[in-house]
Amino acid sequence: MAAPDLQYNDAYWETLVEVYKEQLRENPRSYAYVPLADALVYLGRINEAIEALSWGLTHLPESRAAKVMLAQLLYDIGDLAGSRLLLEDVVAQWPDDLEAASLLCVIYESEGDWESARVLALSLLEFYPLSIPARKMVEYYSSAEGPRGKVAPTAMPSTGETAPSSSMRYDVSEREQEPAEEPQEKQNALGVLEMMLQNIGNIKAEEEKENG
Repeated sequence: MAAPDLQYNDAYWETLVEVYKEQLRENPRSYAYVPLADALVYLGRINEAIEALSWGLTHLPESRAAKVMLAQLLYDIGDLAGSRLLLEDVVAQWPDDLEAASLLCVIYESEGDWESARVLALSLLEFYPLSIPARKMVEYYSSAEGPRGKVAPTAMPSTGETAPSSSMRYDVSEREQEPAEEPQEKQNALGVLEMMLQNIGNIKAEEEKENG
């Protein structure tokens, strides 16, 4: 009898949670707290994921992937101040980090700090001068009209290619195809959901790079 496919079942993720917790009990400095947080997010246990990442950062405070993931989760639950502090720290150390800088621009925008968002978008363009999303961010935040009636095109992690990343918070082409009468709140919610789902793959790739 074939083994059941548990990949999309809660049991699968619960098993991973226990595996990663055991790894952390054996070695508190293991990077297992990042995939542990991933599994908790899949189970909808966001607060536990935040606790896991916060705990992990006390042992490995320079983990960029953990900081960005934690910042995203804090943003998702409405803790913009906590998210901003983490992202500003990441951008200060890794100014070419598209994911961190892009979300930070969104937070600056929500706080009405358009100048900081514009300066940050310009700095991204210096690192990725051929990036269409980066150019659109600069155009958006530099517009004399400001944000009225617009959705911010946000550049997300990439390898520097000119094509927009699939994990952009607001994919410009997709947003342009949406009905004009669709509520802005729904667009924002969809954008946040898209970015959160893509973060898992980005975090794993970043951790593999750090461990390599």
